[in-house]
Amino acid sequence: MDDTSLALSHKLNLSTGNYGTSPSTMSIDKLLPALLECFGIILCGYIAGRTNIITSTQAKGLGNFVSKFALPALLFKNMVLLDFGNVIWPFLWSILIAKVSVFFVVCVLTLLVASRDTRFSKAGLFSIFATQSNDFALGYPIVDALYRNTHPEYLQYIYLVAPVSLILLNPLGFALCEVQKWQSNREQPQSKLRVVGTVALQVLKNPIIFMVVVGLAAHFLLGQRIPPFMEQFVDGLANSFGGAALFYLGLTMVGQMRKLTRSTVVALILLITAKLLVMPLICRDMVELLDTGNTSAVNHSSLSNYAFLYGVFPTAPSVAIYAAHYNMELEVVTSGMVISTFLSAPIMYAAAWLLTIPSMDPRSSVAALQTVSFNISIIGLFALVWTITVMFLSKKFKRLPHLFTVNFFLAQASSVLQLHFNSFSHEPQQDM
Repeated sequence: MDDTSLALSHKLNLSTGNYGTSPSTMSIDKLLPALLECFGIILCGYIAGRTNIITSTQAKGLGNFVSKFALPALLFKNMVLLDFGNVIWPFLWSILIAKVSVFFVVCVLTLLVASRDTRFSKAGLFSIFATQSNDFALGYPIVDALYRNTHPEYLQYIYLVAPVSLILLNPLGFALCEVQKWQSNREQPQSKLRVVGTVALQVLKNPIIFMVVVGLAAHFLLGQRIPPFMEQFVDGLANSFGGAALFYLGLTMVGQMRKLTRSTVVALILLITAKLLVMPLICRDMVELLDTGNTSAVNHSSLSNYAFLYGVFPTAPSVAIYAAHYNMELEVVTSGMVISTFLSAPIMYAAAWLLTIPSMDPRSSVAALQTVSFNISIIGLFALVWTITVMFLSKKFKRLPHLFTVNFFLAQASSVLQLHFNSFSHEPQQDM
């Protein structure tokens, strides 16, 4: 094949995302647009909150709408329409075992290491932080983009896995926080029965859990069909969730990083490692072990890859609400929620490509790697321009060691620009 044909093939791959992957794998070419969509809306919410276009009171109202109306309606709709016949139960057991394992490891280590006066609250909230994912606002759009055309049944696992944390694990964390409150208020002793009742009431008051139960009951009573007279109403509320939830997530990030102190950095690094690295590895390994009844090697590999991507979903913002409710460990939880959200984007992007490349045609993998390099370089170029601009405007580039840092950034920027020029220079030239 001549150079012109290679260039034409490369240009076609860049524009169409056709990399010769197996038909049963994820639609990798749709991942970057989905990430840009999600994090673009999050950025809009952050800017609106940062510039005070939307006040904290207004943001609280939006949060109440998302958590008490839109999300419960979305859960009810999908619980009613859920098709249990297509559910691969070993996958659910794998995610359950992975979450329970991470929860108890984080809990036990925190109880052993933390000081006596805060160990129960830290153990409860840190364990919830490491296991409760942002499944609906951020996870669902990513899964929808990757698997809508190849494995649309994977979308329903989001609604089956989420209650694992809400119903099984979170109450254990709440119980530990209640024990911490009980120890801190010795002058007002509480019985064990009251602690259990408080935790149970908090779980039952959660509209998400309530609508999951109602949706499952309606699933069997209504025969997997929403009555026509309420179908449009439920659809209207459910469809309003996506953009509103992402926008609200951006609003909740305003000012959270200011609460980060040096004493919380080590705990934060360990928690983010458990959430974004340990959790996906355990999820994938458990699927590899338990999904033995899958007769198709391609489907088995696809399911284990999906389990890995699910584990990378960042921590849900509701964990910060729990911390604020108990007034415990607010600095670590809120800062960790922001950092894990933004770290999850490059991890998901890199992981998706690494999981997809083995199933590609060898001749197409070169074009795929060039596309990845090109996409990453665009983001890197924006970050470099922003950093260099700040350095020059603040005049820090005149002082050491910032002088060496600026020179390094300029060298990196020239390398990125060279990559862009090379990609455009490979376009096929028209014959005269």
